[in-house]
Amino acid sequence: MKIAILLPERADIGWRWRAKELARSLRQNRAPDGGEITIAIGLPREAEADWRKKEAELLTDDGGVVVRHLGWERVEPAMAARMFPDLKASLDDIPDVALPRDWGWNFVDCDAWIICADAAQGAVVPLKPVAYYVRDLSQRYVPTAFASGLDHIFWRRQDHAFRLWRQAECAFSTQIGTCDDISGYAGVRRDRIVLAPQLKPASENLVGRSVDAPIDVLWLAEPYAGHDPAVALEAVRILRAEGEDAQITVCGEQAYGFDPEDGQLTLSAAPARARRAAGSVVCETVSGERELARVLSRAKLVWSSALADGEAEGVLRASQRGVPFVGLRYPQAERLAQELGVKAFLYDRSEAGLIADALRLALSSAAPVAISGLSLDDDTRDWGSVVERLWRPAGA
Repeated sequence: MKIAILLPERADIGWRWRAKELARSLRQNRAPDGGEITIAIGLPREAEADWRKKEAELLTDDGGVVVRHLGWERVEPAMAARMFPDLKASLDDIPDVALPRDWGWNFVDCDAWIICADAAQGAVVPLKPVAYYVRDLSQRYVPTAFASGLDHIFWRRQDHAFRLWRQAECAFSTQIGTCDDISGYAGVRRDRIVLAPQLKPASENLVGRSVDAPIDVLWLAEPYAGHDPAVALEAVRILRAEGEDAQITVCGEQAYGFDPEDGQLTLSAAPARARRAAGSVVCETVSGERELARVLSRAKLVWSSALADGEAEGVLRASQRGVPFVGLRYPQAERLAQELGVKAFLYDRSEAGLIADALRLALSSAAPVAISGLSLDDDTRDWGSVVERLWRPAGA
């Protein structure tokens, strides 16, 4: 059985490590007929040197996993129907749909697709049995992070995406709270929703605990409304005003947006006094898992200012490193911290004073913890419930 894992147009570090670990997990399972499962990961096209770098990041020494160039091409439904006469999905009143192209087989040589769900991408033509992997539905809780108003194209694309999710073999998430969102917000029937095993970033890229240039607080953030940068910077300002001189390093794929010289657009939304606090924060822009792991290896504490992160990336990184976590209190983060044994300092609302208090308490309590390693050899690797939904016997 060959399964395609199709990354979204905006395949960030979080999606890429999840695709790699999902491929690794699926390879440990068998098809319902007892056959081997092989994987083709669709990685969106970009400059060849950058694409090759990300390809190397996704590959292991397992010959059962390959990475292909992926281009998401938008076409009218009528064109898709002419190209693929056997298409059975209902596409009425959808103006355009996304097709995964690899300038070869276009992934139709695969038996099934797992689509890394991004509602902004709109409807994806299901040319094979499809399962949607939904990391979260943050737009339900932080709509301003995705669109400026109700007439924005994002909401129309989301409606079109949800229609195809509801027609898919299944939609799955690793968090029960997100499964509730898939049902209550996206409208997918409960019998088509699967609670999947928890994926975890591998510790293979972590270097030894660094004693040089330690980072007191590793702030995982991007310069978007979903990370509440203005409020987070005001929390930093409060800490500095109260004499806290801990080194705070903001880390992300667009962390340069917090640099006073480079991030004018990001910082313009923050009060002037909070903008000045940005000058006391070190910016570490990373482009891949290995770069992030090197920064993480110096951290004494992980802070995520995300307002709604269904898979609690900050908790996973704190567990990967074996250090405490600071972040907003919401069910997925609390549950995951308990499951992984992460010492968590959670604030109830994204308010500067509450964040500053949580950071100060965490800094005064932080102590080295043994690196967890996030073992890959555990019983959470069973993905049979998803594979069975995608399985079609020969000739069916």
